[in-house]
Amino acid sequence: MNKTSTVKSFVGERSRTLEPHEIFVSAVTSLKRSEKVAIFTQDNPDPDAIGSAVGLSYLVRKINPSINTCIFHGAEISHPQNRTLVNLLNVVMKKVDPKHSYSEYALKIFVDVASSGKKNLQSTSVFPDIIIDHHEDDPEGDYILKDIRQVGATATIVADYILKAGYELKEEVEEDIQVATALFFGIENDTWNLVSENTRQLDIDCFLYLLKRVDINILTNIRNYPIPRYFFELEELANKNKQIEGSVLVTGLEFLKPERRDGLPYIGDKFLRMEGIETVVVFGIIEDFLVASLRTTNKSISLNSICHSIFGENYSGAKSGAGGARVPLGLMAPKNSGDNVRMLVWNALSTKLTAEIFDRISGQ
Repeated sequence: MNKTSTVKSFVGERSRTLEPHEIFVSAVTSLKRSEKVAIFTQDNPDPDAIGSAVGLSYLVRKINPSINTCIFHGAEISHPQNRTLVNLLNVVMKKVDPKHSYSEYALKIFVDVASSGKKNLQSTSVFPDIIIDHHEDDPEGDYILKDIRQVGATATIVADYILKAGYELKEEVEEDIQVATALFFGIENDTWNLVSENTRQLDIDCFLYLLKRVDINILTNIRNYPIPRYFFELEELANKNKQIEGSVLVTGLEFLKPERRDGLPYIGDKFLRMEGIETVVVFGIIEDFLVASLRTTNKSISLNSICHSIFGENYSGAKSGAGGARVPLGLMAPKNSGDNVRMLVWNALSTKLTAEIFDRISGQ
């Protein structure tokens, strides 16, 4: 029997009567000295994913100090705010190796993401032992623990685990302050400072608890991150390419470098503040993929259904007014083509996709 199956047997006998945090504690407690835990986030982790991973790593080491943890992500930490968060809090994260099985890790945990090989975690096919998430994705399978809740942030769930496991975050301990700051900003970001419709009482309780323990200077610097010059260049391109029908705005950013991927949600959030606009879709081509960011304030629109109908269920998803997609272009991928072919592909793709988006959203 391998190490992971040993953990499953240990937990399985009691899981009917245990709360999620107790199952998590039991799984980590059962690990042998010097075994390792892998924590996987989204390919492009946002503040909630980063904060949740930091919090889980902290909790694992508190439960079982002999255990080594490692946080993995699949693509780029491209948004300047996320890079600022990682740098100021000294978060160590490693890139996923798509060919590696990670079988040397006794526990494999997915946090703020539920499935590998599609949607937000396309870089690996690793199967997790534990899933902790707040998205709509609910994969079938045999897990030690699958805790997917309707709360505003995954960081809320992780903070709840820490507190219910009996580990108080101390205001005078530097590591505790950093963990509190990471978790707090994850909740703040994903609940829009507690005003999003998916905010729950648990989000509020954890937010207020963590607020007393954050590093205000670090938090201020994260919020006021320096905006790269290329964001303004992309904004100019988005204005040139935008099309509006009623309250829906669609625009394309053409060909983007991977490290500029987060220009998509940035532009989406900016355009959503335009008077009369309720729904925004921003898309572009990054290497061999069509990548899109969707935003809406229209409560009658099922953004998750829109994402699936346009981009496919395996390559897209949404939650509480925000969605995204990453679709492989296959034979249409213009990565190694000349400029003329690239623009032909872009014009055809942009024309078809824009029409499809207006048609689908108007039909809601």
